[in-house]
Amino acid sequence: MDKPPLFMELFIALGIPIVLLVGLTLLFMSDGVPNWVQQLNKNNKTLWNFGIVAMSTIAVIIYLARR
Repeated sequence: MDKPPLFMELFIALGIPIVLLVGLTLLFMSDGVPNWVQQLNKNNKTLWNFGIVAMSTIAVIIYLARR
């Protein structure tokens, strides 16, 4: 299987997060913080725990798939 070109990997690794960060910042600055974001902030502990478990699970799946 051919590897994607280096600039494509760089764009995926850096470009997409930067575009999302700038886009969401501009959106929140113009319209204010939406209710769903405020609701996520209230459930911060649950969201944090879910994120850790999800990343760990995905890492194990990737590790097992590459074996």
